[in-house]
Amino acid sequence: MNTTCGYTLQREIVDVLLDENPNITESQIQEAGGGVVALVLSVESARKMRLYRLAKELTFHSRYSAARVVAVSMPTGRGTAWEVLPLSYLQGLADEAVSTKDQRRLEAALRPRV
Repeated sequence: MNTTCGYTLQREIVDVLLDENPNITESQIQEAGGGVVALVLSVESARKMRLYRLAKELTFHSRYSAARVVAVSMPTGRGTAWEVLPLSYLQGLADEAVSTKDQRRLEAALRPRV
């Protein structure tokens, strides 16, 4: 996995994701759109993310992947925080950040709610 972009993005089967991460519940997955496959976005640094690349990857997955939700992990002082978001919502924020060259709304959406 290439980690020089400030993030990593990979597909995961929802059942495996739930087994490996007790901080994510099935109800969170269902509220965000459900499905059998989810994307896992591991954010290293929201400010260092390559927005254009992230927007392209999210667009690709929204068109050609079965994933409809994104589980976002971000390191905090207390460990790793998880947030589950609809893929379409995150894709819209990434596209907006690219077009306006302002990523504050995207950073706010990725900020862990601890």
